[in-house]
Amino acid sequence: MTLLESLVSSGLPTACGNAEVLLTLNVPEPELKAQVKQRDWPFRLVVTENAAPLGFGANHNQAFAKARGDVFAVVNPDIAFLPLDANTGPEALVMPPGVGVWVPRQVDRTGKVQDHCRALITPWGLLARVAMRLGGAKSLPGVAPTAEAADWVNGALMWFPRQVYQALGGFDERYFMYCEDADLCLRLQLAGWRMQTAPFNVVHDAQRNSLRPGKHLRWHMTSLLKFWCSATFWRYWFRSLAGK
Repeated sequence: MTLLESLVSSGLPTACGNAEVLLTLNVPEPELKAQVKQRDWPFRLVVTENAAPLGFGANHNQAFAKARGDVFAVVNPDIAFLPLDANTGPEALVMPPGVGVWVPRQVDRTGKVQDHCRALITPWGLLARVAMRLGGAKSLPGVAPTAEAADWVNGALMWFPRQVYQALGGFDERYFMYCEDADLCLRLQLAGWRMQTAPFNVVHDAQRNSLRPGKHLRWHMTSLLKFWCSATFWRYWFRSLAGK
């Protein structure tokens, strides 16, 4: 509910016009379903209840199949939208030609910019980060200052033109969780599209579950191995050696 309420108060649905929200309940949540159904929202709301839990990419591909708009946004439930700047009108919310994904700046609740724009993660780069972390380093490599300078952006909030998401086939569902966002960003750029920072901010308090022992760490390591063994990773890496 917090996500939907913040979306309304941000002014984005009004500024965009004809907005729709495709809400997926990956596990049964009858109380939440009842709450959202009881409200009148300033957008078309479609609620999908999964018979069995799906992965991150599969859930968003399923939602895309039901979407009607020209723009498709991937949104994590732990996002909170911030009010648009008074000078941000509808014309500023139109993605320029050539942009394949729009990425709003992510901040924490204190306003600090999160590390949502990343450099390409490699096996040797990951080993270097682990060594630096164990050595007590306070600043680690692998973070890009903007979406334009990044190799990939996290999937907490990504806006795609419909034709781009459709042409790319959406997320690769072989990734249950983690790395599907990196894979899609690389495929997008290999296809000639670029990433760009969007003119609004969102709050995202990253939980870093992928670093904690348990199923999230297993999913993360399994996805990294798939990513590093993929043709997409190696095509992009060799292209980066020659310069983008």
